[in-house]
Amino acid sequence: MMEKDVGIMNGVAVVGTSMIDLVVIGRQVFEMEHCNKAQIVRSFGGSMHNVAYNCGCLGLETHFVSKFGRDDAGLAIVNDLQKKTCFVYGPVVNQSTPVFISASDPEKGLYFSSIQPEFLFHGEGEDLPYCVLSECTWGITDQTDPLFLTTLLAKTPQTHWIFSGQIPPETTLDKWEGIVLNRDEMTAYAGSVPMAQAAKALLKKGVSWIIITLDKDGALLITLDGIRPYSAEKDGDYPLGCGDAFLSGLLLGLTQDKPIEHCLHPALAAAAIVLQEPAALSEKLCQLKPRTTSEPQ
Repeated sequence: MMEKDVGIMNGVAVVGTSMIDLVVIGRQVFEMEHCNKAQIVRSFGGSMHNVAYNCGCLGLETHFVSKFGRDDAGLAIVNDLQKKTCFVYGPVVNQSTPVFISASDPEKGLYFSSIQPEFLFHGEGEDLPYCVLSECTWGITDQTDPLFLTTLLAKTPQTHWIFSGQIPPETTLDKWEGIVLNRDEMTAYAGSVPMAQAAKALLKKGVSWIIITLDKDGALLITLDGIRPYSAEKDGDYPLGCGDAFLSGLLLGLTQDKPIEHCLHPALAAAAIVLQEPAALSEKLCQLKPRTTSEPQ
């Protein structure tokens, strides 16, 4: 385990689940009751795990809190993250590591998850390393339990937190720096109200900015000053994990003290890299890692 310099206020805190990703890509349209030929890719996964892994590839000091399965897969996930610049924390659950399965053919996609409630964070009694998380400048989570989130935010008041994947509980809205979600997630929240209008209403409750990712159409940054569209950098065939790569690229910009308007460029660049890979993770993200003065040009 790496040693943390507790005298430095920096780094990224990531709180969420760890899983095994099984990606099944059909060579042709799937047929029921038939043996379908497919490409199968197995990797470590879970949205927040992927963000932590990606941040490690980008050279960010990353503190990842999760719950791990009591099996070889759980141990392997921890070991793999520690090979990056990741500090790993969290209890072991007396169950096998959950599995996420993505099965897609040229016409449709099906998704399955074996995750159990024991792998999620609940209530105020969770034993998290709050003293470490509070030293991180930025944090991100996709956990949804209101009491857990209230406790997390209260115990890490100096950390700028981002919520991912949906709208956080109403009682915590004024505590989030930003929210990142995709078009479908924002539409589900907004209902019949236009996305931009629903986002502006949330901003008035204390959130500084909202980002809506739009797949091949890029992304929207919404602040009280207006709406700014960003074009996607490149199209690709493998969308799984692109949102997680986007988040890590966003954090790369934010940890460099760039204004949020500039941080969507590395976010979209990271998403474009993962779009070219059949798995949700790509070592090629290290291409975006900032050079240090000691590295050769």
